[in-house]
Amino acid sequence: MAKKQILSLIILVFLFFICLLLCLFYKLDIHNKELILSYIRIPSIIKAIISGSCLAIAGMFLQTISKNPLADPYLTGLSAGAGFGIVISILLFNSINYSLFGFLGAIITAFLVILLSGFSKFSITKLILIGLSLNLFTGAIISFLILKNPDKSYEMTLILTGGFSSSEIFDNFLIALFILSIIICSIFIPKLNALRLDNKLIFKNQSTANKYNIIFVILAAFLTSISVYSAGILGFVGIICPLLSKLIFGNDIRLLFFTNILLGSYLLLFSNFISTNIIYPLQIPLGIVISIVGVPFFIFFLLKKGGILNN
Repeated sequence: MAKKQILSLIILVFLFFICLLLCLFYKLDIHNKELILSYIRIPSIIKAIISGSCLAIAGMFLQTISKNPLADPYLTGLSAGAGFGIVISILLFNSINYSLFGFLGAIITAFLVILLSGFSKFSITKLILIGLSLNLFTGAIISFLILKNPDKSYEMTLILTGGFSSSEIFDNFLIALFILSIIICSIFIPKLNALRLDNKLIFKNQSTANKYNIIFVILAAFLTSISVYSAGILGFVGIICPLLSKLIFGNDIRLLFFTNILLGSYLLLFSNFISTNIIYPLQIPLGIVISIVGVPFFIFFLLKKGGILNN
């Protein structure tokens, strides 16, 4: 790594740990610190790290294989599927296990989109178009259900913006799922480094490249579903983190895999800190804070010399 990259990595790690300490100990009630840490802050930190890492890596996968810097983990229709699962849980089951319903909705939708995209004649363009179409269609149904149920509209809108307030998630299962997914993803990283180049130069035929494209789409879908399970639907993270990571650290996927985990975790931790403390004791929905915090940095890095708009 170049000196600039090493310095950037040290700064990122430093910021991550500073934010981690703030999320743990800022305005901590000394009389109830064990309860607050055990049941509120530590679980929220775990979910933030898992959700941010999963979205950032999923975004990196999709941006790399599609060669589109604006590809998003939810482009496969996952946000619509997850949202529909969450709404069904609220309307029919009184919000019981809404995280699990969102997870299952995202998984089912992802595999439906992949199936409709075809395996033998798979293309990223077809996947994106089908995913966007499904997002629009299901999004319209969700909006209709919210309007038809005004007594639960606030609850549905609040949950759909994402957050770490759900106490229904089994943290041990979530952590195990996250670790397993990271191990599996790391195995395929060398192939992703090849896919960022011209497929015709690396693979003997297009079907081999398509096979790995499908694998990375499935991995991205699974990672995004884990994020939904952990924190609900959180947009923007999967776009900005891979872009910033690439602009700062270059094109080596092996390094970007690690830095995206750090960037995604940092963005979610910092946004959650702002969400819970800026107008304490009230809490701003996490999805709103992520957009407010992330957009200025996103625009700055796009417009700076060497940014994506200047390539």
